[in-house]
Amino acid sequence: MSPDLLPERVLSGSPCICDFFPDDWTIEWTSTSADTRVKDAASFGISSPELPAVVDWATKSVEKSFGWTSAFYSLEAAQDARARFFPNNYEIVLFSLALHESIVEDFLTYARPSPPQPGCAPMGEAGIFQCINAARKIAEGGETAGFELLSTLYGIISCSWLCNGLEKDCADQLGVVPNRLGFVPSYEEALRCAKFISRPETGAEPGLWLPWLVTVY
Repeated sequence: MSPDLLPERVLSGSPCICDFFPDDWTIEWTSTSADTRVKDAASFGISSPELPAVVDWATKSVEKSFGWTSAFYSLEAAQDARARFFPNNYEIVLFSLALHESIVEDFLTYARPSPPQPGCAPMGEAGIFQCINAARKIAEGGETAGFELLSTLYGIISCSWLCNGLEKDCADQLGVVPNRLGFVPSYEEALRCAKFISRPETGAEPGLWLPWLVTVY
């Protein structure tokens, strides 16, 4: 990443950059191996003896408190999970992602699961799709951090513009410079970046690129 444009540590909605809780390793019926569960749990400070209780909670809470794989349905649900499993871990950050109403339909159209094919199981809705589709509002009490350019594939957030150093391209080509937290300051600038990144000649990762507003709690 660009040291002249970004802080030493960044927050991101992309799983390429940050680890998230919960995730597929916390849900019992996923195909995640036992070794991977132990390794991923350890990255959050969860020991092997503590892991079964976490998996039990997540398996019972998916589609109730959060959607696949890491989108809590409310700030209160996220706060409860942090208080339960990470009461003294200040590395855990709660943040929300939101879309401007003018591009919500673009996201919903792209991220909506395809109709089931004959002989195939239906594809479920991703948690972020469920939240946007339900028109959930940004919870109060947070601090607006700015906009992150994120790609969506199959309804799930995938890559960030930081994954391929596109923050430098946007700075050079568009004059858009990230703020002190590493996010684009305004929606207008972020939308320009999204359109630039979406051009085939830019060579970005596949998916629908949109500006997501990040609010930190």
